[in-house]
Amino acid sequence: MSDDGASQGPRWQTQCGIGVALLLVAAALWFDARQLPASPAVGVGPSAAMRLVGAFVAILGVAHLFTAWRARAAGHAVAADRGNRTSLGIVLAGLVGQIALLELGAGFIAGSLWLFALTARGFGEPVRARLLAIGAALSGAVYLFFTQALSLALPVGPLERLLG
Repeated sequence: MSDDGASQGPRWQTQCGIGVALLLVAAALWFDARQLPASPAVGVGPSAAMRLVGAFVAILGVAHLFTAWRARAAGHAVAADRGNRTSLGIVLAGLVGQIALLELGAGFIAGSLWLFALTARGFGEPVRARLLAIGAALSGAVYLFFTQALSLALPVGPLERLLG
């Protein structure tokens, strides 16, 4: 924080808007989860994952609203939020790249690793072997969880065929 009372980060109005948007996404996830059929076998069905993600998104939305309320109550003058277009472009390139990799048959793990690496780069982390190893481990764990525990079909590529 600088000496003139201005803080870093988005304005409280931006935080409030993000919080409301996150709560709307969480509500849509919960609504969609209710529309899915019940699990045909004993265990966790596909709606459980959507509800879990919806709960996490709702928690993030409430946290954004709470942060916005605190910033507004404190009355700190905040510099205009101009964003970081380069970082946004890198993250969007990761998302577009993941979609392209999935369509080209590279599989879920490769697409998710691409998205993980570019998102980390967009947030300022240099892409190194350690970062790629973490992304590969997380992507593999997510793939195995969704395919084995939830019995969902995810896009299969060469790495997924190696996993069985």
